[in-house]
Amino acid sequence: MLKAKCSRFTECFCRRPGFVLMLLPCLLLLTLYLISGSNVELEGFHYLPFKSYNGSGENIDGYLVWNPKCHMLSNNPLDPSIRNFVKQVKFEACTTSPLLSGIEREANGSCVLRIDPHVSKNYKNLTCCWAPIVRPKPTKTSDKMIDSKISVEVCTDFKTQVLLPDDVEAVMVSCKAYQPDGGAKRKSKLKNQKELTNVYKNVHAVLNLAKVQDRIGHKMNISSQEPRKLSILILGIDSVSQSNMERTMPRTTKHLIDTDWIRLSGYNKMGENTFPNLMAILTGFNISQAYSQCAPTVLYKLDNCPFIWYAFRNAGYVTGYGEDSMPMSTFNYLKVGFADPPTDYYMRPYVVASEKLLKLRRKFSTNYCTGPELSVERILNFAVEFARTLIGIPYFGFFWTNAISHDSMNAPSSMDDRILRKFQLLEREGVFNDSMIVFLSDHGMRYGDIRDTLVGWYEERLPFFYIRLPDWFREENPDVYAALRVNQNRLTSPYDFYETLRDILVTAGGEANSSSGCPTCMSLFRRVPWERGCEDVGVSSHWCTCTAFRSVVTNSKIAAQGAQKFLEHVENIIKNYKDSKGNRLCAKLKLKKLVRVDKVVDSSRQDAGTDAYFYMLQTTPGGAKYEATIRHHGDGNYSISDDEVNRINSYASSSKCLERGFKQYCYCIK
Repeated sequence: MLKAKCSRFTECFCRRPGFVLMLLPCLLLLTLYLISGSNVELEGFHYLPFKSYNGSGENIDGYLVWNPKCHMLSNNPLDPSIRNFVKQVKFEACTTSPLLSGIEREANGSCVLRIDPHVSKNYKNLTCCWAPIVRPKPTKTSDKMIDSKISVEVCTDFKTQVLLPDDVEAVMVSCKAYQPDGGAKRKSKLKNQKELTNVYKNVHAVLNLAKVQDRIGHKMNISSQEPRKLSILILGIDSVSQSNMERTMPRTTKHLIDTDWIRLSGYNKMGENTFPNLMAILTGFNISQAYSQCAPTVLYKLDNCPFIWYAFRNAGYVTGYGEDSMPMSTFNYLKVGFADPPTDYYMRPYVVASEKLLKLRRKFSTNYCTGPELSVERILNFAVEFARTLIGIPYFGFFWTNAISHDSMNAPSSMDDRILRKFQLLEREGVFNDSMIVFLSDHGMRYGDIRDTLVGWYEERLPFFYIRLPDWFREENPDVYAALRVNQNRLTSPYDFYETLRDILVTAGGEANSSSGCPTCMSLFRRVPWERGCEDVGVSSHWCTCTAFRSVVTNSKIAAQGAQKFLEHVENIIKNYKDSKGNRLCAKLKLKKLVRVDKVVDSSRQDAGTDAYFYMLQTTPGGAKYEATIRHHGDGNYSISDDEVNRINSYASSSKCLERGFKQYCYCIK
């Protein structure tokens, strides 16, 4: 039989040599493609062909992660498709004058509010007062806004300094004087009228050790034979991808690499925005579990949620949590926050005071300046003070910033030098050799021009993640450091980070449940499996960067039916949003353009009878742009999960009529 086939092929070649020669270039191109594995580009979108792994090593050029279940592409941070969107932003200070007041710590740990004599000499007849900022005590009848309320007590005059009571956690300082030197005309007028004018106002956070004396005192009496507990400092910047970190903060990136930080290149987000990704880190829950078990819109529910910082406190750790940008804080945006402070040092009253009591300066669509200080630096400065004050004492600190990065891809470039100096200060103060430090983001930019590109699709899903272990811990646990190095180019997720925190907690004698959102996830202190797909790390195909796609024509039956199903799904939600008179708030959406439909090719999933399709579409009115994963179960049966729908252009102004619910679906009628 084989001889007969060969004979027929030879006969064909001899009789029709021209036809066969015409086929040879096509065969050559096909062979080169199969060998090279180059990306296929269709209508501006790349499709990554799955290839058989050659077994020559884990790191493959052009990929962050490469295994039979995951081909995660490595993109150029300055890819030509996004280069026009990249700009350097110059840093702008909130004031040209140094701060007039500040908090200093005495040798015995007490906190003193001081007026800087070098600054005060510029004022004539300077008089200042200070007032405690108090968070209301929760009651059964407390309203849902308790986490955003403060009161300012009586402002007491002081001259140069005042010893602060142990129970004070934040203070306001207000000063009056004649105008500083340089305002002679105005100063003369005020002097003649014997009037003073407000020249300075600020608020300060107070890190008073008296409130954790029980744990500090216990630490002082611990036997030197007891194993040392690893302290944890987590610093986060919202909406910064791996590539954007390299683009906007090159000096900080270089410093981290030069000082033995490890970057997890295969770290893939698990949900759309900050809340699900941080809940995965802090509780191990997926988004459905986070809402069902923690009910963040109901007062006291977050207080009873099993955040890992509660477990660390029970294990003898001092705990701290702070986040800037009061309206958009993770647990307060469309949520009620905490009735009681969730950690020993809780920065929200301080942040609320800075935004309610001080003059605000808007930039990057957020409160860039609160009084004389940058919003982001209020958080970072406290984080540094928290870490260096507690050197030698086990602590868990979680500090998050939104103000410079939430709405601007380029804004972090203005902070590169200042963030670098924060890390240099942590190193000088000895924090590098005391604590595990993690510097990370939750996701990349979720909307804007970059999100219309393939690179933007990847970047949204791949936030940066850097981790550094102190020298003493590395020496005692060489296998842990070796595992982290191996895990650099393996697929990981926020659930793995939760398991890492739990690993540290258990070693310190604490207890916490394993991640229910991802039972197969594991501590980064262990070598995670090489062959790992998104399903193994709790990441759905919608957010998975291991996924390949196969193009579907947009005028096909399955494309049209899926788009219609999406519109019906949205309508079933927004039709119920009504005002007090029963009038509809949100317009009914119609399809404006079906931009793209792709069939998801995910080798790690084996759902018989179900196919997933990735849609990019635009609706009217309002011009909203959506990405959605829609599952087809056959016979016109489709399903959509809101967790697998994301809007890629801003909706802050178009959905103002809606205070709760799925604002991304709403285009306000009025």
